[in-house]
Amino acid sequence: MRWNVIVRTGALLFGVAAVVCGAVWSVAPYRDAVALRHARLCPGDVPTPAPAAHGCVAREIGRVTGRRTYEDATSDAGGTTTKWTHYEVTYRRASGVRETREVVPAVYDAAASHPRAELDTWRGAVVRITVSGRADGFDPPSAGALGRSALLAWAGLGLLVWFLLGDGTLRHLFGNLGLRPVGWLGSGVVSGLAVHVVQSYRLSTGDYAFGALLWLLFLASAAGCVFSGGRRADSLAQVALRRRRHCGPPRRRAAV
Repeated sequence: MRWNVIVRTGALLFGVAAVVCGAVWSVAPYRDAVALRHARLCPGDVPTPAPAAHGCVAREIGRVTGRRTYEDATSDAGGTTTKWTHYEVTYRRASGVRETREVVPAVYDAAASHPRAELDTWRGAVVRITVSGRADGFDPPSAGALGRSALLAWAGLGLLVWFLLGDGTLRHLFGNLGLRPVGWLGSGVVSGLAVHVVQSYRLSTGDYAFGALLWLLFLASAAGCVFSGGRRADSLAQVALRRRRHCGPPRRRAAV
């Protein structure tokens, strides 16, 4: 019984700390992402790369110096193999620095005969490449920090939920083979990616329908992981509800 109290207390403390830290650390990268979304091209008198104080998107001229493709393959339980082709281009910026980024096939094909590339930069980082009218966008560096802080807050929320609904044992916290935290964190990652894709890309009705189907299928799989394993003791929520029912509503005093 004492060990259950220690585990519950630890889940409460770490959960609150993770939620608070994740929320605080996400403020700056979120503001940066919003500022980029509403930023306009810098006027001609702003140097490239534009300083952060200008809050505008600068444009410089680069040159594509290389291209390559590679494939990823996965196989399911039925033996079906699915392959994805990745397209990468290497470009040289105005400063001479070379960078390699994954792009859409249209940019990759255009770079074969048109090495000139227009590079849009946000606070020194390339966020968009245009080759012969074909364009592709990239996430700013703050996107990674925003994703990590959001995932930290999501993990803390999971600990708080378990603090209320769990039985206080480590076995129930991790579930069968540790699948409970995997399912919870996985649902947060996939949901965050779904929101990012919807906000960053122009999708067709078919893309929305197919993406929503994949998202729901993954959530169903994650729910199976989260709810795996039995519970040997009552949760705090069940105990509180039972006490409330046992006590019943307060009785009124009879009038004298």
